[in-house]
Amino acid sequence: MNFLGTFLIIHFMYCHALPDIIRIGGLFHSTDSKQEIAFRYAVEKINGNRDILPKSRLSAQIEQISPQDSFHASKRVCHLLKTGIAAIFGPQSAHTASHVQSICDTMEIPHLETRWDFRLKREGCLVNLYPHPTTLSKAYVDLVKAMGWKSFTIIYENNEGLVRLQELLKAHGPTEHPITIKQLGEDSKAKHGYRPLLKQIKNSAESHIVLDCSIDKIYTVLKQAQEIGMMTDYHSYFITSLDLHAVDLSEFKHGGTNITAFRIVNPEKTQNVVQDWIFGEQRYLRKLNMDQTENNYTFIKVCI
Repeated sequence: MNFLGTFLIIHFMYCHALPDIIRIGGLFHSTDSKQEIAFRYAVEKINGNRDILPKSRLSAQIEQISPQDSFHASKRVCHLLKTGIAAIFGPQSAHTASHVQSICDTMEIPHLETRWDFRLKREGCLVNLYPHPTTLSKAYVDLVKAMGWKSFTIIYENNEGLVRLQELLKAHGPTEHPITIKQLGEDSKAKHGYRPLLKQIKNSAESHIVLDCSIDKIYTVLKQAQEIGMMTDYHSYFITSLDLHAVDLSEFKHGGTNITAFRIVNPEKTQNVVQDWIFGEQRYLRKLNMDQTENNYTFIKVCI
């Protein structure tokens, strides 16, 4: 059964009957236009399945807020509460989300999220569908052990990457082979890009690489690694992004390099859902770029 539909039924289980209209609040930033569309289509999909809520319909109550304006976000939440909403979805910004969570906990309103946040307290009325950071980090440890890596080099983009990898760092004891930690530079468009860093790793003769960076940098890092001879059958990469399947890796398939990653959705199982989304937007003469799954995370996660 659809997750959101199930959650709302439980929320209203003490009532004699569900209301005819169940209002769901959605908080989005101006940069979240595709997630807003995904939210709207997810609500439509639930309404289209009468087995979930046979006598009720969901109504999307969407509000636009600024990523850094927690005061305005709080005011919009209060406005939504006055309309009698049953749950709130979003926002994506950690700065505003914490305030929204606090209000939802106080008012005992379900708060639904799909973002990674290591500072998140998963208690009260919050339901975050993104894997918990500690759980995900422990999965990294299990995978590295299963692959039998005794030593490896970690390439991380920012401090959040170190948080994601904290269990992996702690699991590597002082008596084991040393690991190397390198931070990815900021400017990939500079004259040499990431090549100086990659050459350091190559010269160290390390063949096991853990790469933690944003999805839009993965291809560039691997391409530059290929250019200096680090994409061979001697090399293995573990990429922490859950969206690696959205990156075109066809250029690297003939080098024999082992590239490993986790993913939490099966693109083949969601293909029909995504196609419905694309065709629906075409009716309004709009075209969506579906190359990155983070653009349709909201739709997929609300519909599982």
